[in-house]
Amino acid sequence: MSQQTNDPTKEKERCMGKGMALGMAMFAPIGIALWIVTDNPGLIGVGPAIGISIGVAIGEHLYKRSKQP
Repeated sequence: MSQQTNDPTKEKERCMGKGMALGMAMFAPIGIALWIVTDNPGLIGVGPAIGISIGVAIGEHLYKRSKQP
């Protein structure tokens, strides 16, 4: 059987990881679109960077929601 611990730091890390992964997946196409439109492959990293910052906000919201009864 699995042992579940109620460690708040692990719960926060899990929620933040989910949020950042979701943000990267959602905003990566923006970087690809910028690359195609401007013909500059250096802009491909802009989309995931925006996605990480928004993903942190999503992760914080998920963590606060998981703490509510």
